[in-house]
Amino acid sequence: NTKLGKDAFLKLLITQMQNQDPLNPQSNEEFIAQLSQFTQVEQLMDMSNQFDAMYMAMNSVNNTSMTQLLGKTVVAVGDHFSYSGEGGMDLHYESAAPTSGARLTVYDDTGSIVYTGAVGALQQGEGSVRWDGTNHAGQPLSEGIYRFSIAGFDSDGESVEVMELMVGVVDGMSYETGVPLPSIRDVDFTLGQILRVGIE
Repeated sequence: NTKLGKDAFLKLLITQMQNQDPLNPQSNEEFIAQLSQFTQVEQLMDMSNQFDAMYMAMNSVNNTSMTQLLGKTVVAVGDHFSYSGEGGMDLHYESAAPTSGARLTVYDDTGSIVYTGAVGALQQGEGSVRWDGTNHAGQPLSEGIYRFSIAGFDSDGESVEVMELMVGVVDGMSYETGVPLPSIRDVDFTLGQILRVGIE
């Protein structure tokens, strides 16, 4: 047993007193110092246990409160989306400035590019572009999780910063990692990615 409890400490202390050199005994101050050190360690261990209990309680409250996100519409930073396999869908962004043009690229779950094409000018701020759900050859893509990127540029051909967004209703909450992870159509994201929360 690697833990030193009260009983074990006292046994060691008594054994130490019984076997000390009678010609050079330890002073009372040394024994008192040892007892004081043990008391401090014991108090720290009690505090650690109390902190652990407080953390568990706070974590439980936090996990419960996160369920309030269910059914709420959120805007979050993120470039993944779930595609139903039917028709097109809007992909959201936030642009630092208006653009003269932009290019949309869609990737499958392996990271391979399945579609790329021009989407026209972007407005400054939040907006969306329409993807028709097809690949390079115009063939419809299957249901699954995809990723997208939008590259914007101004009239001089200079790059304009564009941030991809996830917009949708929170329909799931995972606790598998120990941290609440909300999701939109099976796409998980962290609480730190959320920019805005509304009501559906």
